[in-house]
Amino acid sequence: MFYLHIPKTGGQTLARRLASAFPPGRAHLQEGQFTYPADCAALGQCLASHDFVEAHLTGQLLEHRRIADLLVTVREPVAQIISNFRHIRREPDRRLSRAARELDPGTFLDHFGDFFADFQTRYLLSAFLPLGIEEERRGFLPTVARHLPAVLERARWLVPTDQIDAFVPLWEAETGHRAAERGYATNHAPADDVDCAALEAAIRARPALFALDSVLYQHACQHFAAWAEAVAEQRAPWDYPANAARVFHNDSDGGGVWLRGGWYPSEPTAHGPGNWAGPTRRSDLAVRRGAGQDVLTFDVTVINGITFTDILAFETARFTELPLRREELAPGHWRYRIDLAALPRTCGIALMVPDCFAAINVFPEGESASLERRSFLATGWALECTAKPARPRARKARPAPIVVDEAEVVLPAE
Repeated sequence: MFYLHIPKTGGQTLARRLASAFPPGRAHLQEGQFTYPADCAALGQCLASHDFVEAHLTGQLLEHRRIADLLVTVREPVAQIISNFRHIRREPDRRLSRAARELDPGTFLDHFGDFFADFQTRYLLSAFLPLGIEEERRGFLPTVARHLPAVLERARWLVPTDQIDAFVPLWEAETGHRAAERGYATNHAPADDVDCAALEAAIRARPALFALDSVLYQHACQHFAAWAEAVAEQRAPWDYPANAARVFHNDSDGGGVWLRGGWYPSEPTAHGPGNWAGPTRRSDLAVRRGAGQDVLTFDVTVINGITFTDILAFETARFTELPLRREELAPGHWRYRIDLAALPRTCGIALMVPDCFAAINVFPEGESASLERRSFLATGWALECTAKPARPRARKARPAPIVVDEAEVVLPAE
Protein backbone atom coordinates (compact mmCIF):
# COMPACT_ATOMS: atom_id res chain seq x y z
CA MET A 1 0.00 0.00 0.00
CA PHE A 2 1.41 3.40 -1.01
CA TYR A 3 0.22 6.69 0.42
CA LEU A 4 1.05 9.57 -1.91
CA HIS A 5 1.25 12.34 0.68
CA ILE A 6 0.34 15.73 -0.75
CA PRO A 7 1.75 18.27 1.73
CA LYS A 8 -0.57 19.91 4.24
CA THR A 9 -3.45 17.44 3.81
CA GLY A 10 -3.36 15.80 7.26
CA GLY A 11 -1.05 13.10 6.01
CA GLN A 12 1.17 12.56 9.03
CA THR A 13 -1.81 11.82 11.25
CA LEU A 14 -3.38 9.40 8.78
CA ALA A 15 -0.08 7.71 7.91
CA ARG A 16 0.72 7.00 11.56
CA ARG A 17 -2.73 5.50 12.12
CA LEU A 18 -2.49 3.25 9.06
CA ALA A 19 1.13 2.27 9.76
CA SER A 20 0.07 0.97 13.17
CA ALA A 21 -1.97 -1.72 11.42
CA PHE A 22 1.16 -3.44 10.11
CA PRO A 23 3.87 -5.44 11.97
CA PRO A 24 6.98 -3.62 13.21
CA GLY A 25 9.37 -2.89 10.39
CA ARG A 26 6.78 -3.38 7.67
CA ALA A 27 5.66 0.26 7.47
CA HIS A 28 7.72 3.18 6.14
CA LEU A 29 6.78 6.71 7.20
CA GLN A 30 8.13 9.55 5.11
CA GLU A 31 11.59 10.91 5.83
CA GLY A 32 12.26 13.80 3.52
CA GLN A 33 11.05 12.89 0.04
CA PHE A 34 11.78 10.73 -2.98
CA THR A 35 13.04 12.80 -5.92
CA TYR A 36 12.93 11.95 -9.64
CA PRO A 37 15.09 10.58 -11.19
CA ALA A 38 17.66 10.00 -8.48
CA ASP A 39 15.37 8.00 -6.18
CA CYS A 40 13.65 5.71 -8.68
CA ALA A 41 15.52 2.65 -7.40
CA ALA A 42 15.23 3.70 -3.77
CA LEU A 43 11.45 4.00 -4.03
CA GLY A 44 11.24 0.59 -5.66
CA GLN A 45 13.28 -1.00 -2.89
CA CYS A 46 11.19 0.73 -0.24
CA LEU A 47 7.95 -0.54 -1.76
CA ALA A 48 9.35 -4.07 -2.08
CA SER A 49 10.47 -4.26 1.55
CA HIS A 50 7.39 -2.75 3.23
CA ASP A 51 3.65 -3.40 3.34
CA PHE A 52 2.83 0.28 3.81
CA VAL A 53 4.78 3.27 2.50
CA GLU A 54 3.98 6.97 2.98
CA ALA A 55 6.05 9.55 1.14
CA HIS A 56 6.27 12.92 -0.55
CA LEU A 57 7.32 12.66 -4.19
CA THR A 58 9.07 15.17 -6.43
CA GLY A 59 8.76 14.27 -10.09
CA GLN A 60 7.07 11.48 -12.03
CA LEU A 61 8.20 8.55 -9.89
CA LEU A 62 4.85 6.77 -10.39
CA GLU A 63 4.70 7.25 -14.16
CA HIS A 64 5.57 3.63 -15.02
CA ARG A 65 4.90 2.07 -11.64
CA ARG A 66 1.67 0.18 -11.08
CA ILE A 67 0.45 0.32 -7.49
CA ALA A 68 -2.84 -1.43 -6.83
CA ASP A 69 -3.41 0.05 -3.37
CA LEU A 70 -2.79 3.76 -3.88
CA LEU A 71 -4.06 6.24 -1.29
CA VAL A 72 -4.32 10.02 -1.80
CA THR A 73 -5.75 12.63 0.58
CA VAL A 74 -7.16 15.95 -0.64
CA ARG A 75 -7.89 18.95 1.54
CA GLU A 76 -10.45 21.73 1.13
CA PRO A 77 -8.30 24.08 -0.97
CA VAL A 78 -8.61 27.32 1.02
CA ALA A 79 -7.72 25.45 4.22
CA GLN A 80 -4.77 23.82 2.43
CA ILE A 81 -3.43 27.18 1.24
CA ILE A 82 -3.77 28.65 4.74
CA SER A 83 -1.90 25.70 6.25
CA ASN A 84 0.79 25.86 3.58
CA PHE A 85 1.24 29.62 4.07
CA ARG A 86 1.59 29.28 7.84
CA HIS A 87 4.08 26.43 7.39
CA ILE A 88 6.24 28.51 5.03
CA ARG A 89 6.03 31.54 7.31
CA ARG A 90 7.36 29.71 10.38
CA GLU A 91 10.21 27.92 8.54
CA PRO A 92 13.05 30.45 8.14
CA ASP A 93 14.94 28.28 5.65
CA ARG A 94 12.05 28.36 3.15
CA ARG A 95 12.75 30.86 0.38
CA LEU A 96 9.32 32.53 0.73
CA SER A 97 9.42 32.70 4.50
CA ARG A 98 10.59 36.30 4.79
CA ALA A 99 8.05 37.54 2.24
CA ALA A 100 5.25 35.67 4.05
CA ARG A 101 6.22 37.34 7.33
CA GLU A 102 6.70 40.88 6.08
CA LEU A 103 3.98 41.33 3.44
CA ASP A 104 0.26 41.56 3.97
CA PRO A 105 -1.59 38.47 2.62
CA GLY A 106 -2.99 40.19 -0.47
CA THR A 107 0.35 41.63 -1.57
CA PHE A 108 2.08 38.31 -0.88
CA LEU A 109 -0.44 36.35 -2.96
CA ASP A 110 -0.32 38.83 -5.83
CA HIS A 111 3.46 38.39 -6.10
CA PHE A 112 3.96 34.76 -5.04
CA GLY A 113 0.54 33.17 -5.52
CA ASP A 114 1.77 30.94 -8.33
CA PHE A 115 3.44 28.75 -5.70
CA PHE A 116 0.02 28.03 -4.17
CA ALA A 117 -2.09 27.94 -7.35
CA ASP A 118 -3.88 24.59 -7.59
CA PHE A 119 -1.08 23.11 -5.51
CA GLN A 120 -2.77 19.77 -4.87
CA THR A 121 -3.73 19.16 -8.51
CA ARG A 122 -0.22 20.01 -9.66
CA TYR A 123 1.39 17.83 -7.00
CA LEU A 124 -0.81 14.85 -7.88
CA LEU A 125 -0.24 15.14 -11.63
CA SER A 126 3.51 15.67 -11.24
CA ALA A 127 3.87 12.27 -9.57
CA PHE A 128 2.69 10.58 -12.78
CA LEU A 129 3.94 12.71 -15.68
CA PRO A 130 6.58 15.31 -16.54
CA LEU A 131 4.22 18.14 -15.70
CA GLY A 132 6.57 21.00 -16.58
CA ILE A 133 7.15 19.71 -20.10
CA GLU A 134 3.45 19.01 -20.62
CA GLU A 135 2.55 22.50 -19.43
CA GLU A 136 5.02 24.08 -21.83
CA ARG A 137 3.63 22.01 -24.68
CA ARG A 138 -0.11 22.26 -24.02
CA GLY A 139 -0.68 24.73 -21.17
CA PHE A 140 -1.83 23.84 -17.67
CA LEU A 141 -5.60 23.58 -18.24
CA PRO A 142 -5.32 21.34 -21.33
CA THR A 143 -2.80 19.19 -19.48
CA VAL A 144 -5.16 18.75 -16.54
CA ALA A 145 -8.09 17.96 -18.84
CA ARG A 146 -5.99 15.42 -20.74
CA HIS A 147 -4.37 13.56 -17.85
CA LEU A 148 -6.21 14.10 -14.55
CA PRO A 149 -9.08 11.60 -15.16
CA ALA A 150 -6.62 8.76 -15.83
CA VAL A 151 -4.53 9.71 -12.79
CA LEU A 152 -7.60 9.71 -10.55
CA GLU A 153 -8.52 6.26 -11.84
CA ARG A 154 -5.24 4.93 -10.43
CA ALA A 155 -6.15 5.86 -6.85
CA ARG A 156 -7.98 3.14 -4.94
CA TRP A 157 -8.68 5.48 -2.02
CA LEU A 158 -9.26 9.20 -2.53
CA VAL A 159 -9.98 10.69 0.88
CA PRO A 160 -10.95 14.24 1.88
CA THR A 161 -8.87 15.37 4.85
CA ASP A 162 -12.01 16.07 6.89
CA GLN A 163 -13.01 12.40 6.47
CA ILE A 164 -9.80 10.87 7.85
CA ASP A 165 -11.49 9.82 11.11
CA ALA A 166 -14.23 8.04 9.15
CA PHE A 167 -11.80 6.49 6.68
CA VAL A 168 -9.70 4.42 9.09
CA PRO A 169 -12.46 2.12 10.47
CA LEU A 170 -13.94 1.70 6.99
CA TRP A 171 -10.48 0.83 5.63
CA GLU A 172 -10.11 -1.72 8.43
CA ALA A 173 -13.45 -3.28 7.50
CA GLU A 174 -12.54 -3.46 3.82
CA THR A 175 -9.00 -4.78 4.17
CA GLY A 176 -9.15 -6.79 7.40
CA HIS A 177 -6.30 -4.81 9.00
CA ARG A 178 -6.59 -3.43 12.54
CA ALA A 179 -4.95 -0.11 13.41
CA ALA A 180 -3.39 0.06 16.87
CA GLU A 181 -3.38 3.86 16.96
CA ARG A 182 -6.78 4.92 15.65
CA GLY A 183 -6.88 8.13 17.65
CA TYR A 184 -3.34 9.32 16.90
CA ALA A 185 -3.03 13.00 15.86
CA THR A 186 0.08 15.06 15.16
CA ASN A 187 1.52 18.07 13.34
CA HIS A 188 -1.09 20.56 14.49
CA ALA A 189 0.00 24.08 13.55
CA PRO A 190 1.45 25.90 16.56
CA ALA A 191 -0.04 29.20 17.66
CA ASP A 192 1.22 32.19 15.68
CA ASP A 193 0.24 35.78 14.97
CA VAL A 194 -1.23 35.12 11.52
CA ASP A 195 -4.54 36.92 10.99
CA CYS A 196 -6.30 33.87 9.58
CA ALA A 197 -9.49 35.81 8.78
CA ALA A 198 -7.57 38.34 6.68
CA LEU A 199 -5.56 35.56 5.03
CA GLU A 200 -8.72 33.62 4.14
CA ALA A 201 -10.38 36.74 2.75
CA ALA A 202 -7.33 37.43 0.57
CA ILE A 203 -7.36 33.85 -0.75
CA ARG A 204 -11.08 33.84 -1.50
CA ALA A 205 -10.72 37.15 -3.32
CA ARG A 206 -8.41 35.29 -5.74
CA PRO A 207 -10.46 32.22 -6.77
CA ALA A 208 -8.09 31.43 -9.63
CA LEU A 209 -5.64 30.21 -6.98
CA PHE A 210 -7.79 27.20 -6.15
CA ALA A 211 -10.20 26.71 -9.08
CA LEU A 212 -8.97 23.24 -10.09
CA ASP A 213 -8.21 22.21 -6.52
CA SER A 214 -11.87 22.88 -5.74
CA VAL A 215 -12.88 20.49 -8.50
CA LEU A 216 -10.39 17.92 -7.23
CA TYR A 217 -11.70 18.28 -3.67
CA GLN A 218 -15.34 17.90 -4.73
CA HIS A 219 -14.43 14.80 -6.73
CA ALA A 220 -12.66 13.39 -3.68
CA CYS A 221 -15.77 13.99 -1.57
CA GLN A 222 -17.99 12.18 -4.07
CA HIS A 223 -15.49 9.35 -4.56
CA PHE A 224 -15.18 8.85 -0.81
CA ALA A 225 -18.96 8.85 -0.28
CA ALA A 226 -19.44 6.19 -2.97
CA TRP A 227 -16.62 4.07 -1.55
CA ALA A 228 -17.96 4.37 2.02
CA GLU A 229 -21.39 3.26 0.84
CA ALA A 230 -19.87 0.27 -0.95
CA VAL A 231 -17.95 -0.78 2.18
CA ALA A 232 -21.08 -0.43 4.30
CA GLU A 233 -22.87 -2.61 1.77
CA GLN A 234 -20.20 -5.30 2.23
CA ARG A 235 -20.50 -5.16 6.01
CA ALA A 236 -24.30 -5.25 6.06
CA PRO A 237 -25.61 -6.08 2.58
CA TRP A 238 -28.88 -4.50 1.63
CA ASP A 239 -31.38 -7.33 1.87
CA TYR A 240 -34.66 -6.10 0.35
CA PRO A 241 -36.17 -5.21 3.73
CA ALA A 242 -39.83 -5.02 4.67
CA ASN A 243 -39.71 -1.32 5.44
CA ALA A 244 -41.12 1.96 4.16
CA ALA A 245 -38.99 1.78 1.01
CA ARG A 246 -40.94 -1.28 -0.20
CA VAL A 247 -43.76 0.03 -2.37
CA PHE A 248 -44.81 -3.34 -3.81
CA HIS A 249 -44.23 -6.95 -2.79
CA ASN A 250 -45.29 -10.52 -3.41
CA ASP A 251 -45.73 -12.57 -0.26
CA SER A 252 -45.36 -15.81 -2.19
CA ASP A 253 -41.88 -15.40 -3.69
CA GLY A 254 -40.39 -12.36 -1.96
CA GLY A 255 -40.48 -10.24 -5.09
CA GLY A 256 -41.08 -6.53 -4.92
CA VAL A 257 -40.10 -2.96 -5.66
CA TRP A 258 -38.06 -0.75 -3.32
CA LEU A 259 -37.40 2.97 -3.63
CA ARG A 260 -33.70 3.75 -3.11
CA GLY A 261 -32.15 7.20 -3.69
CA GLY A 262 -33.91 10.26 -5.08
CA TRP A 263 -37.35 9.97 -3.48
CA TYR A 264 -39.30 11.91 -0.89
CA PRO A 265 -41.17 10.12 1.94
CA SER A 266 -44.55 8.60 1.17
CA GLU A 267 -47.63 10.79 1.36
CA PRO A 268 -51.33 10.05 0.86
CA THR A 269 -52.87 10.82 -2.53
CA ALA A 270 -56.24 10.29 -4.17
CA HIS A 271 -54.76 7.15 -5.76
CA GLY A 272 -53.21 5.66 -2.64
CA PRO A 273 -49.74 6.22 -1.11
CA GLY A 274 -47.42 8.11 -3.43
CA ASN A 275 -43.82 9.31 -3.54
CA TRP A 276 -42.44 12.42 -5.18
CA ALA A 277 -39.27 11.98 -7.23
CA GLY A 278 -36.51 14.40 -6.25
CA PRO A 279 -34.56 16.43 -5.35
CA THR A 280 -32.27 15.24 -8.15
CA ARG A 281 -32.96 14.36 -11.77
CA ARG A 282 -32.33 10.67 -11.03
CA SER A 283 -34.50 8.45 -8.83
CA ASP A 284 -33.43 4.84 -8.21
CA LEU A 285 -35.36 1.63 -7.63
CA ALA A 286 -34.41 -1.90 -6.65
CA VAL A 287 -36.50 -4.63 -8.24
CA ARG A 288 -36.79 -8.31 -7.39
CA ARG A 289 -39.04 -10.10 -9.85
CA GLY A 290 -41.16 -13.12 -9.17
CA ALA A 291 -41.78 -15.92 -11.64
CA GLY A 292 -43.02 -14.55 -14.95
CA GLN A 293 -43.00 -10.94 -13.84
CA ASP A 294 -41.28 -9.01 -16.60
CA VAL A 295 -43.03 -5.63 -16.52
CA LEU A 296 -42.73 -2.90 -13.91
CA THR A 297 -45.75 -0.59 -13.79
CA PHE A 298 -46.48 2.63 -11.94
CA ASP A 299 -48.83 5.59 -12.29
CA VAL A 300 -47.98 9.27 -12.45
CA THR A 301 -50.76 11.61 -11.43
CA VAL A 302 -48.94 14.91 -10.85
CA ILE A 303 -45.95 16.49 -12.61
CA ASN A 304 -43.97 19.61 -11.81
CA GLY A 305 -42.22 21.56 -14.55
CA ILE A 306 -41.88 18.59 -16.93
CA THR A 307 -44.16 16.67 -19.28
CA PHE A 308 -45.38 13.11 -18.93
CA THR A 309 -43.18 12.04 -21.86
CA ASP A 310 -40.02 13.35 -20.14
CA ILE A 311 -39.74 10.39 -17.75
CA LEU A 312 -37.27 7.79 -19.04
CA ALA A 313 -36.02 4.49 -17.55
CA PHE A 314 -32.49 3.05 -17.48
CA GLU A 315 -30.97 -0.06 -15.96
CA THR A 316 -28.30 1.02 -13.52
CA ALA A 317 -25.55 -1.55 -14.24
CA ARG A 318 -24.68 -0.26 -17.74
CA PHE A 319 -27.09 2.69 -17.82
CA THR A 320 -28.80 1.59 -20.99
CA GLU A 321 -32.29 2.85 -21.75
CA LEU A 322 -35.16 0.42 -21.18
CA PRO A 323 -38.28 -0.01 -23.31
CA LEU A 324 -41.08 2.04 -21.75
CA ARG A 325 -44.73 2.38 -22.78
CA ARG A 326 -47.09 5.10 -21.57
CA GLU A 327 -50.88 4.97 -21.45
CA GLU A 328 -53.18 7.84 -20.49
CA LEU A 329 -55.81 6.35 -18.21
CA ALA A 330 -57.56 9.68 -17.60
CA PRO A 331 -56.68 13.36 -18.07
CA GLY A 332 -53.49 13.92 -16.06
CA HIS A 333 -53.23 10.24 -15.05
CA TRP A 334 -50.67 8.15 -16.94
CA ARG A 335 -49.55 4.56 -16.50
CA TYR A 336 -45.96 3.58 -17.31
CA ARG A 337 -44.84 0.06 -18.20
CA ILE A 338 -41.13 -0.77 -18.22
CA ASP A 339 -40.02 -3.96 -19.96
CA LEU A 340 -37.67 -5.90 -17.64
CA ALA A 341 -37.56 -9.15 -19.61
CA ALA A 342 -33.90 -8.75 -20.61
CA LEU A 343 -32.70 -7.91 -17.06
CA PRO A 344 -31.69 -10.21 -14.19
CA ARG A 345 -34.36 -11.22 -11.67
CA THR A 346 -32.85 -8.71 -9.24
CA CYS A 347 -31.85 -5.42 -10.83
CA GLY A 348 -31.64 -1.68 -10.40
CA ILE A 349 -33.69 0.87 -12.32
CA ALA A 350 -33.04 4.61 -12.65
CA LEU A 351 -35.85 6.94 -13.63
CA MET A 352 -34.54 10.13 -15.23
CA VAL A 353 -36.14 13.52 -15.92
CA PRO A 354 -34.70 16.58 -17.73
CA ASP A 355 -34.89 18.71 -14.57
CA CYS A 356 -36.25 18.70 -11.05
CA PHE A 357 -38.01 21.93 -10.15
CA ALA A 358 -39.00 23.64 -6.92
CA ALA A 359 -42.56 24.85 -6.88
CA ILE A 360 -41.40 28.37 -6.11
CA ASN A 361 -39.70 28.42 -9.53
CA VAL A 362 -42.61 26.90 -11.43
CA PHE A 363 -45.95 28.12 -10.15
CA PRO A 364 -47.15 31.74 -10.42
CA GLU A 365 -46.49 34.01 -7.48
CA GLY A 366 -48.78 33.35 -4.54
CA GLU A 367 -49.79 29.79 -5.49
CA SER A 368 -46.92 27.87 -3.88
CA ALA A 369 -43.70 28.72 -2.10
CA SER A 370 -42.35 25.18 -1.70
CA LEU A 371 -38.57 24.93 -1.91
CA GLU A 372 -38.50 21.14 -2.28
CA ARG A 373 -37.39 20.14 -5.74
CA ARG A 374 -39.81 17.61 -7.20
CA SER A 375 -40.55 16.30 -10.69
CA PHE A 376 -43.38 13.73 -10.58
CA LEU A 377 -45.63 11.92 -8.10
CA ALA A 378 -45.64 8.14 -8.53
CA THR A 379 -48.23 5.69 -7.18
CA GLY A 380 -49.53 2.19 -7.84
CA TRP A 381 -46.24 0.32 -8.18
CA ALA A 382 -46.60 -3.28 -9.39
CA LEU A 383 -44.84 -6.12 -11.19
CA GLU A 384 -46.90 -7.79 -13.89
CA CYS A 385 -46.67 -10.67 -16.32
CA THR A 386 -46.92 -9.94 -20.03
CA ALA A 387 -47.47 -13.54 -21.09
CA LYS A 388 -51.15 -14.41 -21.19
CA PRO A 389 -52.10 -17.70 -19.57
CA ALA A 390 -52.43 -20.42 -22.13
CA ARG A 391 -56.01 -21.41 -22.90
CA PRO A 392 -56.84 -25.10 -22.42
CA ARG A 393 -57.00 -26.88 -25.75
CA ALA A 394 -60.43 -28.05 -26.80
CA ARG A 395 -60.55 -31.80 -26.81
CA LYS A 396 -61.63 -33.41 -30.06
CA ALA A 397 -64.84 -35.40 -29.76
CA ARG A 398 -64.06 -39.06 -29.86
CA PRO A 399 -66.32 -41.23 -32.09
CA ALA A 400 -68.88 -43.22 -30.18
CA PRO A 401 -67.65 -46.73 -29.50
CA ILE A 402 -69.09 -49.41 -31.72
CA VAL A 403 -70.94 -51.93 -29.65
CA VAL A 404 -71.01 -55.41 -31.08
CA ASP A 405 -73.61 -57.92 -29.94
CA GLU A 406 -71.54 -60.93 -29.02
CA ALA A 407 -74.47 -63.15 -29.94
CA GLU A 408 -74.22 -62.07 -33.55
CA VAL A 409 -70.53 -62.78 -33.83
CA VAL A 410 -69.94 -65.96 -35.89
CA LEU A 411 -66.63 -67.62 -35.25
CA PRO A 412 -64.98 -69.54 -38.08
CA ALA A 413 -65.18 -73.30 -37.84
CA GLU A 414 -62.01 -75.11 -36.86
